Amino acid sequence: MSSTRYTIVVRGRLSERFVSGLPDVSMRPGTGTTRLDTEPLDQSQLHGLLERLRNLAIELVSIQESRSTS
Repeated sequence: MSSTRYTIVVRGRLSERFVSGLPDVSMRPGTGTTRLDTEPLDQSQLHGLLERLRNLAIELVSIQESRSTS
């Protein structure tokens, strides 16, 4: 069975506290952006994460997926 990991880049710098509320997500701050790397997610989990970001008015810059086997 394959699983999908995502790299989500958002505008601005998110705090460690914010990311601690997102299960299975790690953060890497950049210059003017924050990179969020997820553990394997299914489509409903991805949509839930994106909805959470949208509800908090966090601007999405990009999403990339990378497949890994589990």
